[in-house]
Order: sequence, then structure tokens, then C-alpha cells
Amino acid sequence: MINQLRAELYKLKRNKTFWVLLFISLALSALLHYLIMIDWWYVSDSVFIDAGVGKLSALSAFTTPIFFNLFIGTLAAFFISMEFSQSSVIKNQVMSGSKRRDIYISKYVIFTLGAIVITVIAPLLTGIVEVILLGHGDILNGETLLFLTRAFGLYVLQLLGYTALVVLLAIWTGDSGKTIIFSIIFTIIMFVIELAPTIPVVSTIYQNSIFYQFSDVFRFTMESGDMVKSILIGLITTVIIMIIGIMVFRKKEIK
Repeated sequence: MINQLRAELYKLKRNKTFWVLLFISLALSALLHYLIMIDWWYVSDSVFIDAGVGKLSALSAFTTPIFFNLFIGTLAAFFISMEFSQSSVIKNQVMSGSKRRDIYISKYVIFTLGAIVITVIAPLLTGIVEVILLGHGDILNGETLLFLTRAFGLYVLQLLGYTALVVLLAIWTGDSGKTIIFSIIFTIIMFVIELAPTIPVVSTIYQNSIFYQFSDVFRFTMESGDMVKSILIGLITTVIIMIIGIMVFRKKEIK
């Protein structure tokens, strides 16, 4: 497993799509935060305003599923799905005697690491650096730093479940284009469910899903019960989807 992880990490570091997406994330975050700090762009309903860090409101874009999926879905397409076709990397891994479970888990772990770097670490650090350099560092006090740590900690837990879902799609489709399309369609469906009135059962399921938690974890005030619920939703979702993914990969015919 260790060697498998090292191999996947090596591939991630050499993956051009990863570096392009990372550059776009850094540049976009820098631009959006700058526009907010010079008061050219004002976000009136940002949760970050309620928390006292309104200058970091550009992070709202990066925490919206329909937006960050463009990064994550694209990375999955060109880091995982492509290995089923042109290079036959996955076929070679299976033929070399590696356990399919280990292959799946290693790809999930390294892909998730890359996704977190692009959609969480890069925009967050860019925003914090700009806040300090442009003279707004006073907003980063004990209370706001505690909020950011708690909110993004819970957010990353939900992201673990989402990346598990995207990896499942990538393994199931085995095609880069289909991976992107299916992941976008899925997030659009969740977006519609969030905005449109739904039947009680569907609404209950949604409110206990990682998609609801993506926004709920950024509430400025969360009681301990809400945090425990968020942790459980993130962990249980991740475990269930990973188990399904491993089962699908074991049964998948690799040509």
C-alpha cells in the first residue's frame, strides 16, 4: 500500500492538469479577494461577514459544490479516468499483482489530497495572505481563526465524501468526458433540490447529506450537537461510498 501511495503521489506531482488547476485556483482566488478588498465587489449575504471576516468572502465561491466540482471533476477525469484508456495504467497495475482494493484506496487518498490542495488550501491561504498584505490583518484574531479552523475542518470532512463519490464515478465510467459530465449533472440535481420545494422524504435525506453540510458548517454559531452530526455525516458517507467503490472496481472489467 505504501508503494502504491508513493506511485500515485508521484503521478499527481507530474500531472499537468493538477498544476493548471492549482494555478487557476490561486489566480482566481487572488483576483476575487483583491476585488473584495478594494470594495469593487461586495458580497452582502456571505457567511464570512457574519463571522467577522468579510474580506474573505471570495471563499464562498470555492465552497459551493456547483463551482468546486469544476476543479474536482476535471482533476478526476485527467488523473483517474484517463488511466483506463490511453495509458492502460490501471490494467498494468492489476496485472502486476496489486490488489484492486489497494489500487482504489491509494488513488482515492492521493486524488483527495490533490482536490483539497486545489479547492481548500490554495484559495484559503491566498485569501489570508492578501488580507495581511493589504492591511486587513486585524480581522484575524482568536475568534475568527477559531471559526475558520472549525468551519474548514468540518468542510474538509464533507469533501472526503464528495471526492469518494467522484472517484466512484471515474472508476465506474472509465471515461474522462463522462466523469466530468456525470459529476456536473449530479451537483446540478443537488442544487435544484436545495432551491426547489421537494417532498418531505427527499428534503430530509438532503438535509442529512454532505451537500447540505457544505453550507451548514459555515454557520457562525454551531452547537456541539450540530458539529457531531456534521462529523458523522462526513465520515459515514465517506466509508459507505468507498465500500461501494471498492466493490464496483473489483467487478469492473478492465480492457
